Amino acid sequence: MDTGDFNDFLRILVFYKLKQVPRNSSNCYMTKDDVFLIRTETASEHTNSTIYLCDYLIYAEPEFSSLDRLHVHDLLSIHDVPEIITKDIGISERKKRESKERMELEAIPVLYGMMPNGLNKRFLECIEEYRLNITLEARFANGVDKMDSLVHELQYPLDWGPKGFDEKNVREWFQPSFEYSPTFMRYFESTLSYLKDQGYFKV
Repeated sequence: MDTGDFNDFLRILVFYKLKQVPRNSSNCYMTKDDVFLIRTETASEHTNSTIYLCDYLIYAEPEFSSLDRLHVHDLLSIHDVPEIITKDIGISERKKRESKERMELEAIPVLYGMMPNGLNKRFLECIEEYRLNITLEARFANGVDKMDSLVHELQYPLDWGPKGFDEKNVREWFQPSFEYSPTFMRYFESTLSYLKDQGYFKV
Protein backbone atom coordinates (compact mmCIF):
# COMPACT_ATOMS: atom_id res chain seq x y z
CA MET A 1 0.00 0.00 0.00
CA ASP A 2 1.50 3.33 -0.99
CA THR A 3 1.62 6.33 1.32
CA GLY A 4 -1.31 8.08 -0.36
CA ASP A 5 -3.61 5.08 0.00
CA PHE A 6 -2.63 4.57 3.63
CA ASN A 7 -3.18 8.24 4.45
CA ASP A 8 -6.65 7.97 2.93
CA PHE A 9 -7.28 4.86 5.01
CA LEU A 10 -6.30 6.77 8.17
CA ARG A 11 -9.13 9.21 7.49
CA ILE A 12 -11.49 6.52 8.80
CA LEU A 13 -10.52 7.83 12.24
CA VAL A 14 -12.92 10.73 11.77
CA PHE A 15 -15.79 8.35 12.52
CA TYR A 16 -14.09 7.19 15.73
CA LYS A 17 -14.56 10.70 17.07
CA LEU A 18 -18.23 9.87 17.68
CA LYS A 19 -16.97 7.83 20.65
CA GLN A 20 -15.87 11.14 22.18
CA VAL A 21 -19.16 13.04 21.73
CA PRO A 22 -21.20 13.06 24.96
CA ARG A 23 -24.97 13.10 24.97
CA ASN A 24 -27.24 14.34 27.76
CA SER A 25 -28.39 10.83 28.63
CA SER A 26 -26.97 8.99 31.61
CA ASN A 27 -25.07 5.75 31.11
CA CYS A 28 -23.85 3.26 33.69
CA TYR A 29 -20.47 1.79 32.91
CA MET A 30 -18.58 -1.10 34.47
CA THR A 31 -14.80 -1.02 34.16
CA LYS A 32 -12.71 -4.15 33.71
CA ASP A 33 -11.89 -3.90 37.42
CA ASP A 34 -15.62 -4.04 38.23
CA VAL A 35 -15.76 -0.38 39.20
CA PHE A 36 -19.27 0.97 38.66
CA LEU A 37 -19.27 4.43 37.04
CA ILE A 38 -22.02 6.84 36.05
CA ARG A 39 -21.20 8.94 33.02
CA THR A 40 -23.07 10.23 29.98
CA GLU A 41 -23.84 8.15 26.92
CA THR A 42 -21.75 8.80 23.82
CA ALA A 43 -23.11 9.43 20.35
CA SER A 44 -21.43 6.22 19.21
CA GLU A 45 -23.24 4.19 21.88
CA HIS A 46 -26.54 5.74 20.87
CA THR A 47 -25.89 4.86 17.22
CA ASN A 48 -25.12 1.28 18.18
CA SER A 49 -28.37 0.79 20.09
CA THR A 50 -30.44 2.32 17.28
CA ILE A 51 -29.27 -0.55 15.07
CA TYR A 52 -30.64 -3.14 17.51
CA LEU A 53 -33.90 -1.24 17.90
CA CYS A 54 -34.20 -0.96 14.12
CA ASP A 55 -33.79 -4.72 13.72
CA TYR A 56 -36.30 -5.50 16.44
CA LEU A 57 -38.97 -3.33 14.82
CA ILE A 58 -38.31 -4.59 11.29
CA TYR A 59 -38.45 -8.25 12.32
CA ALA A 60 -41.30 -7.89 14.84
CA GLU A 61 -43.69 -5.47 13.14
CA PRO A 62 -45.42 -6.13 9.78
CA GLU A 63 -45.65 -2.39 9.04
CA PHE A 64 -41.86 -2.23 8.76
CA SER A 65 -41.07 -5.67 7.33
CA SER A 66 -40.68 -4.48 3.73
CA LEU A 67 -38.16 -1.76 4.54
CA ASP A 68 -34.60 -2.03 3.23
CA ARG A 69 -33.00 -3.03 6.52
CA LEU A 70 -29.38 -2.54 5.48
CA HIS A 71 -30.16 0.87 4.03
CA VAL A 72 -31.74 1.88 7.33
CA HIS A 73 -28.52 0.73 9.00
CA ASP A 74 -26.61 3.06 6.67
CA LEU A 75 -28.85 5.99 7.61
CA LEU A 76 -28.59 5.29 11.33
CA SER A 77 -24.82 4.81 11.22
CA ILE A 78 -24.32 8.35 9.89
CA HIS A 79 -27.26 10.26 11.35
CA ASP A 80 -25.25 11.79 14.20
CA VAL A 81 -21.91 12.15 12.42
CA PRO A 82 -22.34 15.96 12.17
CA GLU A 83 -22.16 16.00 15.98
CA ILE A 84 -18.43 15.34 15.66
CA ILE A 85 -18.33 19.09 14.98
CA THR A 86 -21.59 20.45 16.41
CA LYS A 87 -21.68 18.24 19.54
CA ASP A 88 -24.97 16.86 20.79
CA ILE A 89 -27.85 19.24 21.42
CA GLY A 90 -30.42 17.50 23.59
CA ILE A 91 -34.08 17.56 22.65
CA SER A 92 -34.91 19.62 25.74
CA GLU A 93 -32.37 22.34 24.82
CA ARG A 94 -34.94 24.30 22.84
CA LYS A 95 -32.99 27.55 22.48
CA LYS A 96 -29.85 25.82 21.21
CA ARG A 97 -31.90 23.69 18.81
CA GLU A 98 -32.97 26.82 16.95
CA SER A 99 -29.54 26.90 15.31
CA LYS A 100 -29.05 23.10 15.14
CA GLU A 101 -29.94 22.69 11.46
CA ARG A 102 -27.71 25.59 10.38
CA MET A 103 -24.78 24.24 12.41
CA GLU A 104 -25.18 20.76 10.93
CA LEU A 105 -25.39 22.07 7.38
CA GLU A 106 -22.15 23.97 7.94
CA ALA A 107 -20.51 20.87 9.42
CA ILE A 108 -21.37 18.52 6.53
CA PRO A 109 -18.88 19.83 3.92
CA VAL A 110 -16.16 20.06 6.57
CA LEU A 111 -16.69 16.42 7.51
CA TYR A 112 -16.82 15.43 3.84
CA GLY A 113 -13.30 16.78 3.45
CA MET A 114 -12.09 14.77 6.43
CA MET A 115 -13.42 11.38 5.25
CA PRO A 116 -11.85 8.64 3.12
CA ASN A 117 -12.66 8.56 -0.58
CA GLY A 118 -15.86 6.64 -1.26
CA LEU A 119 -17.21 6.92 2.25
CA ASN A 120 -17.45 10.69 1.89
CA LYS A 121 -19.83 10.35 -1.08
CA ARG A 122 -21.92 7.75 0.71
CA PHE A 123 -22.05 10.01 3.76
CA LEU A 124 -23.40 12.90 1.67
CA GLU A 125 -26.08 10.71 0.10
CA CYS A 126 -27.24 9.26 3.40
CA ILE A 127 -27.15 12.42 5.48
CA GLU A 128 -29.17 14.25 2.82
CA GLU A 129 -31.77 11.49 2.72
CA TYR A 130 -31.97 11.38 6.51
CA ARG A 131 -32.31 15.16 6.79
CA LEU A 132 -35.01 15.45 4.09
CA ASN A 133 -36.95 12.63 5.79
CA ILE A 134 -39.08 11.82 2.75
CA THR A 135 -38.27 8.16 2.02
CA LEU A 136 -39.86 5.40 4.07
CA GLU A 137 -36.44 4.32 5.30
CA ALA A 138 -35.54 7.85 6.38
CA ARG A 139 -38.82 8.36 8.23
CA PHE A 140 -38.33 5.05 9.98
CA ALA A 141 -34.70 5.89 10.86
CA ASN A 142 -35.78 9.24 12.31
CA GLY A 143 -38.43 7.47 14.37
CA VAL A 144 -35.93 4.90 15.62
CA ASP A 145 -33.54 7.71 16.62
CA LYS A 146 -36.21 9.31 18.80
CA MET A 147 -37.53 6.02 20.17
CA ASP A 148 -34.02 4.95 21.16
CA SER A 149 -33.67 8.04 23.36
CA LEU A 150 -36.87 7.11 25.20
CA VAL A 151 -35.98 3.43 25.55
CA HIS A 152 -32.46 4.16 26.75
CA GLU A 153 -33.72 6.46 29.48
CA LEU A 154 -36.08 3.82 30.89
CA GLN A 155 -32.98 2.64 32.75
CA TYR A 156 -32.56 6.00 34.50
CA PRO A 157 -35.73 7.17 36.33
CA LEU A 158 -33.97 10.22 37.79
CA ASP A 159 -33.42 11.63 34.29
CA TRP A 160 -37.15 12.31 33.87
CA GLY A 161 -39.24 14.29 36.39
CA PRO A 162 -36.24 15.64 38.32
CA LYS A 163 -34.81 17.02 35.06
CA GLY A 164 -38.05 18.64 33.92
CA PHE A 165 -39.56 15.98 31.68
CA ASP A 166 -43.32 15.45 31.87
CA GLU A 167 -45.96 13.91 29.62
CA LYS A 168 -46.71 17.25 27.96
CA ASN A 169 -43.20 18.09 26.83
CA VAL A 170 -42.37 14.48 25.95
CA ARG A 171 -45.37 14.47 23.64
CA GLU A 172 -44.39 17.84 22.19
CA TRP A 173 -40.79 16.89 21.54
CA PHE A 174 -41.08 13.25 20.47
CA GLN A 175 -44.55 12.53 19.09
CA PRO A 176 -44.14 14.34 15.72
CA SER A 177 -41.54 11.75 14.70
CA PHE A 178 -43.99 8.91 15.33
CA GLU A 179 -47.31 10.21 14.02
CA TYR A 180 -46.83 8.91 10.48
CA SER A 181 -46.85 5.34 11.77
CA PRO A 182 -49.57 3.46 13.71
CA THR A 183 -46.89 1.09 14.99
CA PHE A 184 -44.62 3.82 16.31
CA MET A 185 -47.58 5.51 17.95
CA ARG A 186 -48.55 2.25 19.65
CA TYR A 187 -45.06 1.90 21.10
CA PHE A 188 -44.99 5.57 22.06
CA GLU A 189 -48.32 5.45 23.88
CA SER A 190 -47.28 2.26 25.68
CA THR A 191 -44.01 3.89 26.71
CA LEU A 192 -45.84 6.96 28.04
CA SER A 193 -48.24 4.77 30.01
CA TYR A 194 -45.27 2.90 31.50
CA LEU A 195 -43.54 6.15 32.44
CA LYS A 196 -46.67 7.43 34.19
CA ASP A 197 -47.47 4.15 35.92
CA GLN A 198 -43.91 3.76 37.21
CA GLY A 199 -43.68 7.34 38.49
CA TYR A 200 -40.94 8.56 36.17
CA PHE A 201 -42.48 12.02 35.90
CA LYS A 202 -42.48 12.65 39.64
CA VAL A 203 -40.14 15.44 40.72
